[in-house]
Amino acid sequence: MTRVLVVANRPAVRAGLAALLASEPGIVVVDQLPDPAHWPEGEPAPAVGRATEVVVIDPATGAAEVEELAALAPAARIIVLGPLGDEARLVSALAGRAWGYLPRDAEGAQLAAAVRAVASGMVVIEHTLAGRLVAPLPASELGGDELTPREREVLQLIALGLPNKTIAQRLGISEHTVKFHVAAILGRLGAASRTEAVRIGARRGLVVL
Repeated sequence: MTRVLVVANRPAVRAGLAALLASEPGIVVVDQLPDPAHWPEGEPAPAVGRATEVVVIDPATGAAEVEELAALAPAARIIVLGPLGDEARLVSALAGRAWGYLPRDAEGAQLAAAVRAVASGMVVIEHTLAGRLVAPLPASELGGDELTPREREVLQLIALGLPNKTIAQRLGISEHTVKFHVAAILGRLGAASRTEAVRIGARRGLVVL
């Protein structure tokens, strides 16, 4: 049985998602919670890591809530529900350590298939968004120099949502050197942020999401 935590701000949404998932074989909903932005102040955070393999969240904003849940339940795999046509939100969610992104109106069978897929270690993205994310950039948008092999390594780890300190540990280099590489990556890709660098890198085939 795959144990799932449902997170959404509106009780009706939580109940609907829980009902959809509970009706699917091999899935059990262990709890339902509001999104982290609406947890009571001054109280301990819920034990979201308890017996949870997959978290399905309809976040109020985006990556911040995904990152908070990932920190509280590092072993769980997170599926984000959000609007289609919002490539930036998808990239933000993936950078925040989500394993999947589906439309809010996903049917029970589609949602259950995504839960089983991420539980087995796969990344799941709704097909129209995935197609736009990996489509080659027009020649007019390519610009900039190619990344060095080390910069590609750093960009790939950024795409996994890892902070500079962890990237430094993974690569056996100093955090200062990682910051240097990040600055170089942003400059070469013409990106204003890490999230935009991941988006551009994915579309140019420099990273795998």
